[in-house]
Amino acid sequence: MFQGFTTEADRFLSDIRFCNTQQFYDENRERYEKYVKAPLQLLSDEMTPVVQLIDSRLDTRPARTMSRIRRDTRFTKDKSPFRDHVWLGWRYPGESRSEGFGMWWGFGPDWMSWGCGCYAGDKPLMDALRLQIRKDPDSVREVFAHPRIRGRFDIYGEAYRKLKVPEDVPEDLAFLYIKKGFGIEHNATREEWAALRTHEMADILAADLAAMAPLQQLMQRMRVNAEHAQAQAVREREEAQRVPQEQSRPEKLAVRSADEFEF
Repeated sequence: MFQGFTTEADRFLSDIRFCNTQQFYDENRERYEKYVKAPLQLLSDEMTPVVQLIDSRLDTRPARTMSRIRRDTRFTKDKSPFRDHVWLGWRYPGESRSEGFGMWWGFGPDWMSWGCGCYAGDKPLMDALRLQIRKDPDSVREVFAHPRIRGRFDIYGEAYRKLKVPEDVPEDLAFLYIKKGFGIEHNATREEWAALRTHEMADILAADLAAMAPLQQLMQRMRVNAEHAQAQAVREREEAQRVPQEQSRPEKLAVRSADEFEF
């Protein structure tokens, strides 16, 4: 059972922030395994039944939910080989961390937060949500109505600067309509930092994951809608291309036998 992260976890993450070398990690691997990785896996295991109740299709395997200490530096300017923070993330199989709409929790020496949302802009997903806002705004409002969400989580996400908001979009949902992607995030309070040292952190996170469930479920429905819309658009484009080709084909010459002609 998860019993919290000790201050030794904080010390290791602080140390590797300032001594971010292979040599330091090799000399302190046991500290990472004992004080960081082991409790992180226990927390991941304890959240598994909660996440599966939200959506059984979400990937709960530790190898997929837990962050790795080593960074992938192939495409980044920062070539520091190791992370100075840890996180858990619940996504659908086949999705990378930068794709889709998922739930997460993480902490470093000077921050701790958790939430649910997009990592980056996702136009097909947000187009489906925009249509849902216009067709059934109440279904979108109700996911933010949970008392544990309202006032506790902040909404993030970059907005389009010039996207026109149709007149049928309710005023209270206009801010969401213009997002390129979005999510909700809670930054830990002083009391929650204290809870990080005990099993209480698991209880807090479980309650917040359950509160975020309607939003996660709504956005997965939007993902299905987006995929259907994209498939329909492909079919329509193929049909539009096929019609002119068929119209431009020359008529077949009728081949007649000599018996048909009178002389």
